Amino acid sequence: MAVNTPRGQRKESPFTHLTNRLNFFEWLAEKLEMTEDFPTEMLKKALFAFLLVFIYIFFQHNIETLFRDLTKAETQIKEKRASYISHKSAVMVKSKHSQVSESLEGRGLHRNVEPPVKIIAKN
Repeated sequence: MAVNTPRGQRKESPFTHLTNRLNFFEWLAEKLEMTEDFPTEMLKKALFAFLLVFIYIFFQHNIETLFRDLTKAETQIKEKRASYISHKSAVMVKSKHSQVSESLEGRGLHRNVEPPVKIIAKN
């Protein structure tokens, strides 16, 4: 059954005693032996650690950007190489003698059947 309590008294939460014992910041101050003085030595170490973390994050970001640009450049090179090979093969096919003669017959030029004539100059 529930217990009646007077209005002036509040029922204590079961967690208040636990939170008083397990206050994280008090525990941290106790473990790090922090006093009321300003901890300059600890501040130097914390700033140094922050600087190292900041440099690490900076280089990780730059490396990821570099890898992204590198993969993009590799795909562009592969696409340009494939385009070059296809254009080169098309030009090779069109430059064959049979293909050239077929394209010129459509314009009205025919293949010469007579052999060439040798011209001899007299001095």
